[in-house]
Amino acid sequence: MRYFDIHRHYHVPEGELEEYIAQAKAAGVEKIGMSTCGPLFNQYDNEGVIRAKELYPDTIIGFGYVRLGLDGPQKVDELYALGFEALKVIIPATFYDDQSLWPIYARAEALGMMINFHCGMLGRLSNDRGHHTSARYQRPVCLDAIARSFPDLKILMPHLGFPWVEEACAVIATWKNIYWDLTGGWLLRLDTQWLKEHFLRQGEEVWQGMLERLVWASDTHPPQRLIDRYEEILDLMGATEEQKQRIYWATAAEIFGVE
Repeated sequence: MRYFDIHRHYHVPEGELEEYIAQAKAAGVEKIGMSTCGPLFNQYDNEGVIRAKELYPDTIIGFGYVRLGLDGPQKVDELYALGFEALKVIIPATFYDDQSLWPIYARAEALGMMINFHCGMLGRLSNDRGHHTSARYQRPVCLDAIARSFPDLKILMPHLGFPWVEEACAVIATWKNIYWDLTGGWLLRLDTQWLKEHFLRQGEEVWQGMLERLVWASDTHPPQRLIDRYEEILDLMGATEEQKQRIYWATAAEIFGVE
């Protein structure tokens, strides 16, 4: 099985990148969508991802961090010029669907840059002072207006919008330009039968459509741990080997034009 880790963070501790790369290669990971959210998350800034791309040019695809509510659309152009293929957003200063952010989304759509929108709860930042945000700004339903207004923008919803899982499933089922992953510490604890009930709430046909845009990622955990968890969930849902190969590799490869 081939693996494309579409959502991985780059943390500050010395040797963390090398440790992850070794784990990824051992698990069969061939491509990595790497992002960073800066010092507030004890992660490197965008320059750190650039250095990682230089170290592993055939492996890493860069997601450049844009601070919604602080950066303007020119930031998208700057990141694109630096070689970033996609964007990452988190802790916005306003709701994701605030139309003041439309120019950023329009620029990303024009450049063909996917945006990874953190959805759901968020723990304490390393320094909360001076930056107001809220999980309400990052609810899955906020992606509805964005997907509607920017139909050619590829959107990644990580973490299934936990705890708004039912809302997330409805949004994913509605918009064909929204992709999603099953990452986050909550996923490693959540009852799989509970998940199955939510996945099938709109019926088997809707679930099969959602499955076409599920992608695999490790986020901040050892890759093999997320492979094992995905296998547990996908087997419970009756996914075929062909569907698994799309989830683990082919869908993300198509997004980024990887052979």
